[in-house]
Amino acid sequence: MEKHDVVIIGGGHNGLIVAAYLAKAKVDVCVVELQDMVGGCVVTRELTLPGFKHDPAGAIHMMIQANPLLHQDELGLKATYGLKYVSPEIPGAIVFNDDSALVIYKDIHKMYDSIKQFSTKDADAYLKFCGYLKKIMAPVGVGMFAAPPRFGTMMSFLDSSAEGREYTRLILSSVLDIAEEWFESPHMRAAFCRWASEEMIGPREKGTGLYAAGWPLFHTWGLTMPVGGSGALSEALAACIRDNGGTIKLNTAVTKVIVENGAAKGVVLADGDQVMAKKAVVSNVNVRQLFLHMLSDKEVPMGFQDNVKKLKASSFAPLVQAIALNDAPQFKAGGDVQKAPFVEISPFTEELLRLYDDYSYGVPNAGMPIMGIATIADPTRAPAGKHTLYLYHFEPYRLRDGGAAAWDKEKERIADLVLETARRHCTNLDSGNILGRWIASPLDYERMNPALIEGDIGHIGSFLNQSFGNRPLPGWGQYKTPITGLYMCGASTHPGVGITGGGRATARVMMDDLGIDFKKAIGKP
Repeated sequence: MEKHDVVIIGGGHNGLIVAAYLAKAKVDVCVVELQDMVGGCVVTRELTLPGFKHDPAGAIHMMIQANPLLHQDELGLKATYGLKYVSPEIPGAIVFNDDSALVIYKDIHKMYDSIKQFSTKDADAYLKFCGYLKKIMAPVGVGMFAAPPRFGTMMSFLDSSAEGREYTRLILSSVLDIAEEWFESPHMRAAFCRWASEEMIGPREKGTGLYAAGWPLFHTWGLTMPVGGSGALSEALAACIRDNGGTIKLNTAVTKVIVENGAAKGVVLADGDQVMAKKAVVSNVNVRQLFLHMLSDKEVPMGFQDNVKKLKASSFAPLVQAIALNDAPQFKAGGDVQKAPFVEISPFTEELLRLYDDYSYGVPNAGMPIMGIATIADPTRAPAGKHTLYLYHFEPYRLRDGGAAAWDKEKERIADLVLETARRHCTNLDSGNILGRWIASPLDYERMNPALIEGDIGHIGSFLNQSFGNRPLPGWGQYKTPITGLYMCGASTHPGVGITGGGRATARVMMDDLGIDFKKAIGKP
């Protein structure tokens, strides 16, 4: 029987962050990971051909750049472990069905000119919109990387100022509401709706207005990516953990949390072995995995599991293709679109909304792929002169005809249609340019990573009733659980889906409970 101070279930990037901070504070940590490498959804693999490095899931590291983990390099991931990022001056573009394009620039003045081609009024409105967001988000921005207050407390705080009340109005609105309120051109309205839906919720859903607030980040952090692939972050964290005495167990499944007298005492592995925890257990898996499969109803308060069962998954899930290319895609839109490492294809608003509506009925489509050509900014990801393509599309987890199981039959057909959409906007995506191809459906994602129940890369949907202090459940949004010494981190907790580094907030809560001075532990005065 193995013993450590803290056992962490799941080596996704948030679990690794918790482990790295604790290890630096001289806590004996053990990360137990099911896969053959750490990182969860933040990994890089050679999925097609040798030398072609693909990110099968998380690819953009924008939000985490503002996290003190990286912004202040608290763990030395950059200074000591060699983590490097690239942030292109032209991070992305949105190409519309008619091959007109909104090119996104880090330079807000160039962004102004990009919008002006469609509407001078919209270009002016965009500058005002960014200023408006800066003003109303100032009181809450710092909360992205800390334990959120209870939802009612947050709403009461927001109601105490004009800026807070306007922020409340924003988050209660839909992305479509915000787009129509601020912009007149079909291009800007479609662009706002298309981009914000990366949170895996349709733009018509009330409570998604917050996700329109990400646009100013283009002009600060941009679409930042690690050199060498998304997994470079996870590998740097693993090196930090090991250097500070931590243990990482790969290819190891956890089946149960051991609870004695209402407190977490360790975990049971699939082979029957136990790894005991003297101080705490941390879950980095899906909240539904934890409370419905790793704990019994006798170990949690009456009705708690019923509340977990009520949690809703995201509105759609990913269909991802990793493609090895001889040459980078040549877009018909031309111009600076060619310099953008991420290009979204978008219909205009009415057609776009209909496609999102179809997902509610289990109807797949191929009309709005995102094309990531990371090798434009980071040539280390492919052999000299070659390129990778991350071809990503939203789809329903349950197909109308046959449910989720039908993906095994439909995967290649629908993936071919998505590729055909991309081809219509390029001049060179013929079969002769494609050297290798890998496809994963929403069902495949669930199979690859059991934390992605229903193929949900955010564990649970980022609806307003499942966000902030309500994530994952009202009253349990501060990374603690009804079981003493059992904590949560990862996408099931605030701030939710994406590569945000939210595990830092869990580590801070735990250090407070363990009597550890956080600043002293990371070497801050």
